[in-house]
Amino acid sequence: MNLWRMELFHLFRSWRGWTLLGIFVLASVLSIVVGIFIERATSGFSYADALELYMTCSIVGILIFVGIAVSSLSFDGNRDSSIFLRTRFSMKQILLTKLVVYFLLSAILYFGGFFTTWISGQILFDSSDTISLNWFLWGLFLFLIAHLFYMALMIFTSSIFRGSVASVLLTLAVYLGIPMIGFTLVTVELLMRGLIETPPVEWENVSYVAKLLLWWPAALSDAQTFLSVTQSDIANGMANYFGQSYKLDPHFRSNALISCIVSSPILALVAWRRFSRREI
Repeated sequence: MNLWRMELFHLFRSWRGWTLLGIFVLASVLSIVVGIFIERATSGFSYADALELYMTCSIVGILIFVGIAVSSLSFDGNRDSSIFLRTRFSMKQILLTKLVVYFLLSAILYFGGFFTTWISGQILFDSSDTISLNWFLWGLFLFLIAHLFYMALMIFTSSIFRGSVASVLLTLAVYLGIPMIGFTLVTVELLMRGLIETPPVEWENVSYVAKLLLWWPAALSDAQTFLSVTQSDIANGMANYFGQSYKLDPHFRSNALISCIVSSPILALVAWRRFSRREI
């Protein structure tokens, strides 16, 4: 059997693939349902607001995807699976297939829910304030670059441990732990400097720790705000993301973009060397 079809077959033969699909479908449905209630309570709810709700709800699906993808990349944790794959395919074929399959799958699922919300929102909610295609394409490009970094990070953490549980925990520790530690350090710094009253949107301008964290590649995920930039946002020069307002700047998170481009191939190369030196 072709390795591509084999990977998809094993994914959707179990609960993992269908659960992942259901999570993104649920995120889309939930954003529409919540949007309907908001629309009834207040006026002026737009389909761009529904898209922002979807991006918030889809975080759960992204975390589940991380666990599923890392478990698949940690195939050496299962001796039978490792022997079956490595006696039939080269390590290069195995890793490339898994990376491409999960990269494409996550992008298809995420944007499948995104466009479902987009189309439904245009029918149900205010669509007079249209989304900018240019900003959407720029946000899509940055989203894919950030996603490449996450794939490189997942294959790197999978190469450190053989077991899937340890690999998943390490990945989540990096994925969630660094932002949590960074937020704590920024809060402590602002308290010590007497700047804790500064609005959160300005923290990255006054905090030295926050400025340093802007180089963390995962910060590029904030560029998802460009996916729902409307004409009024362009007129105001501001964009909203997770309740925060940011200056509408094409160089937004440029530091993180540079870090992604530099670190992704390095992580992938280190992971490849570790995987290729393993014995069955």
